[in-house]
Amino acid sequence: MLRALNSAASAMNVQMQKMDIIACNVANVNTTAYKKDTAIFAEAASQEMNNYGIPISNNVQQQTVGGGAMITAVVKNYTPGDVIKTDRPLDLAVNGEGFFKVVLPGGEERYTRDGYFTLNQDGSLVTPTGYTLEGVQLPANPGKIVITQSGTVFTGEEGSTTEAGQIQLYKFSSMTGLKPEGNNLYSLVSGEAQAGVPGEDGYGTVNQGCLETSNVDLLEETVNLIEAQRAYGFSSRVIKTADEMWGLANNMRK
Repeated sequence: MLRALNSAASAMNVQMQKMDIIACNVANVNTTAYKKDTAIFAEAASQEMNNYGIPISNNVQQQTVGGGAMITAVVKNYTPGDVIKTDRPLDLAVNGEGFFKVVLPGGEERYTRDGYFTLNQDGSLVTPTGYTLEGVQLPANPGKIVITQSGTVFTGEEGSTTEAGQIQLYKFSSMTGLKPEGNNLYSLVSGEAQAGVPGEDGYGTVNQGCLETSNVDLLEETVNLIEAQRAYGFSSRVIKTADEMWGLANNMRK
């Protein structure tokens, strides 16, 4: 009975965590360039059953009893979202592989796919939280801003333009080395970041006047939520049945 209660309780706990992850994904369905979380499940430690009394046979296999379930990791799904047109000149979307690099006031580096930038008083392109996009420095009165698919930034009027910077994109030796830091930013905690020119060597292109949407699929998340709710319900019924059987056993002893 105790094994059944423990296994069912661990399954309920796992499904509650899964529903929390799904809720976070759904809440960010409209967040620019958001990457959904996926839970990785594993079986808890199992226990071998004794085969005392079973006749010796070559076909008899050792039986095990599971100890429940657990979530071993919550990983980011870095599949690109769709690219939508906004016609805002400082909106940038990476069409393909690569991340923008932004610099915090203290010099720390962060990476993001969120290309919603604004122009600050220092002539830098900054994120909504004020972090500076690497490689771009605009004049005081930039005029028209044109950013090519290769990441080159030009300012000025037609016929008289000035190059104001070069946006680089970054890929990583292992995506597992990225750590979410909130606000659509990631820090690199392991592995190496490799800089490249957009449109070359497998790097994506930079699309001006566009933004990348979230990669959350509402239909898929709804299906996952229904599965989690049903699994939670089945586990609660296991606990109820085990409790009733325990009650019957206790009454028989009386």
